[in-house]
Amino acid sequence: MAESQAADLNAPVVGMDYHMHVQYHEVLCPVMREFADALMDKRLIGHKCPQCGLIYSPPKGYCPICVVPTDKSHELELQQRGTVTNYTIVTPVQYHGQEETDRFAKASLQLDGGGTLSLQDLLEIPVDDVRIGLRVEAVWASDAERNVDEVTNRSWGIGESAIRGWQPTGEPDVPADELPTNVF
Repeated sequence: MAESQAADLNAPVVGMDYHMHVQYHEVLCPVMREFADALMDKRLIGHKCPQCGLIYSPPKGYCPICVVPTDKSHELELQQRGTVTNYTIVTPVQYHGQEETDRFAKASLQLDGGGTLSLQDLLEIPVDDVRIGLRVEAVWASDAERNVDEVTNRSWGIGESAIRGWQPTGEPDVPADELPTNVF
């Protein structure tokens, strides 16, 4: 900048509003692509660690506890029934654009036969009736509505566009002393 064009350091700051939109397209890694394909077929899959035996769903391609790689040979098809092992009741705080206003539950599930899922929606049960030990089963989106657009390489839960949530089975609750203590 020429000396005659030097900025006046004492001049007021001038700003402008500028709205921009950035959209990223993330290609799913192979292990998440297989998981997404299974969801489209109404199947849940996970990987079983060959060292500690923990089952991860969605699969990660490694065991985060043992730091051991997993692959297709470690894949299992998981059951679509399980037990609530933990839950959180979310009370939405109203903010601009907030659409959800009613309290709702997010649950951790221990699936029958092994495997855990986190941040799952519970359906068809009043929030005050949610409890640890509750038996639940998957409620899939219809074939026409099911998609995996929400599944990413960093997915914790399962895209709500594949499994809408989990509903009570009507079976008796699992007693607390029979629940696993090593849920991840």
